[in-house]
Amino acid sequence: MPPWRREVFALRRDSDLAQLALVRAGGGIGICQVALARRTPQLVRLLPQQFNAELDTWVVMHEDLRNSPRCRHTFDALVAGLLRYTGLAEEGAGVAT
Repeated sequence: MPPWRREVFALRRDSDLAQLALVRAGGGIGICQVALARRTPQLVRLLPQQFNAELDTWVVMHEDLRNSPRCRHTFDALVAGLLRYTGLAEEGAGVAT
């Protein structure tokens, strides 16, 4: 991890929304999801090889609800939406059910 400390920054925001608004307004650099940054073409990704924070995402439901049509459709819609959002739908990512 780089030796950055909170104290060395002239301006910082602990709110993800405020930070993203600040970055979009040209206030400096920040961290956000790649899919969010793609919505603002003026943003430029810096150091993609040196700094890449991947997060596992799980969509789960109780096994007793698995056979409920309403729950199943909701689950499938959430998974499809997340795959589109992350761009993994185009890559043919597998989904365990």
